[in-house]
Amino acid sequence: MDVKPVLFLLLVAVALSQAQKKCCFPDQYEAMDGLITATVQSGQGMAQTLGVQFAFDYTNRRVGEFFQLSGSMYQYVLDYNKGIMYVINLTMKSCQKSPLPIKQMQHCVPSNATYGGSFYAGDHKLTADTFSYPVNEGQVAGNVTLSVTKDNCIPFSLSFIGSMGGNSMLSVSGYVNYSPGIQDPSKYFTIPNYCPTFFTPEPKEGHAFIMPFLL
Repeated sequence: MDVKPVLFLLLVAVALSQAQKKCCFPDQYEAMDGLITATVQSGQGMAQTLGVQFAFDYTNRRVGEFFQLSGSMYQYVLDYNKGIMYVINLTMKSCQKSPLPIKQMQHCVPSNATYGGSFYAGDHKLTADTFSYPVNEGQVAGNVTLSVTKDNCIPFSLSFIGSMGGNSMLSVSGYVNYSPGIQDPSKYFTIPNYCPTFFTPEPKEGHAFIMPFLL
């Protein structure tokens, strides 16, 4: 019996199992999210492009982010311990408080994700694995494609197609300017004193902007 074909198959199986390893993201980091979202509400389509500076803090189960939209600077604080989302208009000094659309904070490639292959950027300077998986929780239903760097599981890109709150949605994100740790947590997670203690009507400004952190 020729053992070479058997050995080859075993090596292929080992390689595939390593490539498909479902890793976990770093516990704390800062990055920039280049985000494009397209939504359909009441038969009308809308597309927006944003640059979102954010801090991911799995240790304390929270995400904070800043972005500029329609002439105003916004701060979002997602508190997964309490299931609360704050949408803060820093320019107008207004604040809305509402339940998070999804209660679980994603920290790892989900166990039900399907490996889709690997790719590299530049002259083999960065290699990433891709995974796809369904999402169906609360107001969110659809399919996600996520890519993470092969060596340290840093999120590289994410796309979502489906619906949120009954509205069709397409969201595409690319993550850049990664840095480990959170240099100044108070910058991202301090809640202004003008924020209400009670729930307010859910914000219209954009569940779409928090999609990359909810999936």
